[in-house]
Amino acid sequence: MNKNEFQQIYDSYYQPLFLYALSLTKNKDDAEDLVANAFVKAFTSFQSGNLKSWIYTVLKNEFITKYKQKKRVVSMDDISSSWILETTDILDQLIQDEERKWLYQTIYELPDTERDVMLLTLQMSYQDAEISSILNLSIENVRVIRHRAKQFILKKGRDYHE
Repeated sequence: MNKNEFQQIYDSYYQPLFLYALSLTKNKDDAEDLVANAFVKAFTSFQSGNLKSWIYTVLKNEFITKYKQKKRVVSMDDISSSWILETTDILDQLIQDEERKWLYQTIYELPDTERDVMLLTLQMSYQDAEISSILNLSIENVRVIRHRAKQFILKKGRDYHE
């Protein structure tokens, strides 16, 4: 692979990989390190097939290797307000901020696979086929996992709003 091909692949995959890594690590510096390591390992070990899925798989494995011991629960302060759409009405923004924090906190309470399916769906807008390829699951399994995760979130939402 020549330098131009590498640069083109890097440019097209860096931002979505970084956002996925950021959703996993919740820290900009750790996410950048994770993406850099994932690119290096992916390019040195890639043989054939879907490069995008391979890079995501490598990134996920890197995260598990380096960060699983540090299992952190997201606190309300860890979620950046930059993830929230800006509004002109301050009250609406505060309500939206609290709801978004609650949603992400609830997603991070899910088991790893369910959390990953929800994050790839919500943050990255990936289709079921892409998610199944990244997580090595069948498309049907991705749909079942997403349904169960949504049911969990809805149940927590009913409890939260009571």
